Amino acid sequence: MGDTNNHHYFLFLSAKKISFELIDLENKMSFSKEDKINNVSTKNNIKLLEDFLDNNIFEIEKKMNNYVKKINLIIDDKSFFSVNLSVKYNFKGLKFELSQIKGSLIELKNQFKNTIGKYEIIHILISKFIIDKVEYSFLPEGTNYNNLVLEIRFICLKNNLILDLKKVLSKYQIELSKIVCYEYLKE
Repeated sequence: MGDTNNHHYFLFLSAKKISFELIDLENKMSFSKEDKINNVSTKNNIKLLEDFLDNNIFEIEKKMNNYVKKINLIIDDKSFFSVNLSVKYNFKGLKFELSQIKGSLIELKNQFKNTIGKYEIIHILISKFIIDKVEYSFLPEGTNYNNLVLEIRFICLKNNLILDLKKVLSKYQIELSKIVCYEYLKE
């Protein structure tokens, strides 16, 4: 079979459809397979995903002349939840260093992970930078800030759902590479 490094595999799971897509290195879709489904619960979607793979994975691999070993899963489901946090830094008299923020973000992520329990952080976004009371959507160049506020958004998903998805995929020797929240992707 062919070289698996020349493509990215995506599986889209929603209440209305399950689709598999193969994207080449030039970001062009070179293969697609889709099944329409009725508006069902997340639990039923897991079963429908398993049925979709049962019915299609061997055909997909044969048509592509390639094994699907790793896949990115895009989920459109209400199971995701978001938490917004703000962090304020006071740099009066000190030079701003980007490494300070990176370390603080890692610490904040770890603290948040400890408090969310049965959920996994899927995405971490810096929504806004507020520098000396002026809002930015990006971090402007410069190092002479007095105050910096970061507005951070965590998008999370239940651990048991992730484990169920990994379990289904592992039946077909497919590793879950990434999970992406469809709502975040649309933004």
